[in-house]
Amino acid sequence: MKRLAIRKTAGLMALIMTISLLLPVIAYAAAEVIRGEYDPQTGKLNVVVKVPNEVYVDGQTVSVRVYTSTYLGAYELEYSDGYANDGDYYYVLERDVATLVGVTDSVYIDVYYPAGSSVALTTYQLKSVTSGGGGFPGGGIFIPPVTDEEVVEAEPDGTVDADALKEALKSGSATVEISGEEAKLPASALTEGGVVTVVSELGSYTLPLDELNLEALSAELGVELDDLVIVVTIAAVTGEAKADAEAQIEAAGAKAVSEIIDFRVEAVSGDTVVYEFKKFGQFVERSVKLNGEASNPVGVRITDDGLDPVPTKVGDGEASLFSTTNSLYAVIDVAPKSFSDLTNHWAAKDITTLANKLIVNGTGAGKFEPARNITRAEFAAMIVRALGLQATEAADFSDVPATAWYADEVAAAAEFGIVKGDGTGKFRPTDTITRQEMAVMVIRAQALAGEEVVLSNAEIAAVLGGFSDAGQIGSWARAELAAAIDAGIVKGTSNNTVSPTATATRAEAAAMIIRFLGNVDFI
Repeated sequence: MKRLAIRKTAGLMALIMTISLLLPVIAYAAAEVIRGEYDPQTGKLNVVVKVPNEVYVDGQTVSVRVYTSTYLGAYELEYSDGYANDGDYYYVLERDVATLVGVTDSVYIDVYYPAGSSVALTTYQLKSVTSGGGGFPGGGIFIPPVTDEEVVEAEPDGTVDADALKEALKSGSATVEISGEEAKLPASALTEGGVVTVVSELGSYTLPLDELNLEALSAELGVELDDLVIVVTIAAVTGEAKADAEAQIEAAGAKAVSEIIDFRVEAVSGDTVVYEFKKFGQFVERSVKLNGEASNPVGVRITDDGLDPVPTKVGDGEASLFSTTNSLYAVIDVAPKSFSDLTNHWAAKDITTLANKLIVNGTGAGKFEPARNITRAEFAAMIVRALGLQATEAADFSDVPATAWYADEVAAAAEFGIVKGDGTGKFRPTDTITRQEMAVMVIRAQALAGEEVVLSNAEIAAVLGGFSDAGQIGSWARAELAAAIDAGIVKGTSNNTVSPTATATRAEAAAMIIRFLGNVDFI
C-alpha cells in the first residue's frame, strides 16, 4: 500500500507575500531562529532565538508574533526567559497554544530583535515535531517557497513505496519516516540522485545518493537494479555489543548521554546483503536524540579499537554528528581537562577546547607543552582526530612503520588527500613541521569538509604582498598559504612577516585546527 504524506506551504502564500512587501532586503541577520516547532498533538509551541554576542544588549527583549491564517498574538521574551552560552544569548519561548491553533493549521512566526523594532529578523514557518522534529536555520529574511514538501512514510517493516519515493525526490530531497529500525529504499527510485533523510525515534541519517553510484554497483555485483534495495539502519545497540561500548566509554572517563546507535547502509538483494557502504567521500550527517545532561558533549564513533571523536553540533535535545564512515555512534559527556602550563597562555582557550573534544592530548604530568615544536605526524594526527577520519588501508610511505603510534592517523590523512609525502615515497613523520606545511595540510582538510578556498593568482599576490618574507614561501605552498591567511587560519608573526619556514609549535597547531573547524561549522 502506498503511503505518501504531502505537506504544503502554499496555502498561506498570499499572507506571506503581503508580509514580504513590508520587509526590507536586509534585516537583523546577526540574530537567528535556531529552533521552531509546533506539535499539533500536544498544542505546544517551542521557539529558540539566538542573539550573538556582537549584537546582544544586556536586558534587551525579543518579541515573537504568532499566526496561522489569522494573527494569534505576540509574546515578549525577557532576559529571564533564556540562557547564555559562549557569549551568545538564547531566548526560549514555550507556550501551549492548542486552544488557538487547529490541528491541521500551519503555524508561522515573525521575530523582532530588539523588541519593538519595525523589522522582523525572519519570517518563519514552524516545523511540526510530529513530522521529524528540529527546526530551520534562521538569519536574514526567510520566505517559505511555494513548493510541496513530501514526506514518505515507510510501512511498519520499513518498506518504502518506489513510486512515492521517486516522486518525492523530484524536488532533490525527500524525508522517509520509519517506525522501526530500517528504511528499505528501492534502488530503482534512487538513480536520479538527490538526498534522502531517514528519520526515526532515535535520530536521523542523511544519505547523499550520488555517493552510492547504484548503476555501477548493480553492474559490478551482477544484480538487476530492480532487485536491489538500499537498507538504511538506525538501531539502538543491545546485548554484548552495548556492554562493550559502554565499557569503552567508561574507560575514557565519560558517560553516554544518548543511546549507542548503529548506523548502517547496505545493498540487499532478496534476503542477502550483497554490499555494505562503510565509507563515503564526503561527510554524512546523522543525528541522535540526547537522553541526559552534558557539560562537555562529544560525538564519538565507537570501534573495537576505542572511541574516535567526530565533528559534532549540539542543539536542543539532539546532536548532529558528521562522519565519512558508518559504525556505532553516541554522544558522551567528557570530564573537563586542564593543563598546568597554560596559565595566561594566549592559546589556552583553544587548546583546552580541543582537549575537551578529545582532539589534542597532553604530554604527561598534567602538561601540554604549548611552546614545544610539533612534528609532521603529530599535526596529521590532530587533523585526523578533528575530522574523525578513519583509514581503510595502510599508508604507502616507506618511513611509516605499521607499528608506529601515528601509522593509522598518517594513513587516514593520506587516504583523504591531506598529506602527500615528500615525492620520494617518504612522509618524514618525525620531522618538525613548518608553518607553510601546516597551512597546506589544513587548507586541504578544510576543502574536504566542504569549504574550499581558491584564490586567483592576482589574489594570491595581493594576500602575500603585505609580508616582507613572502619570498621565502615555497612555490608549492603559495596558493594554500595565501588561502589559509585569507580564511583567517594563519596569522602573521608580526605586522609584516608570516615566517613560512619557521617551525611551528603545539600551540600554533591547536590554534590553526580550531580556526578551520570554526570555518566549516564543525565546532
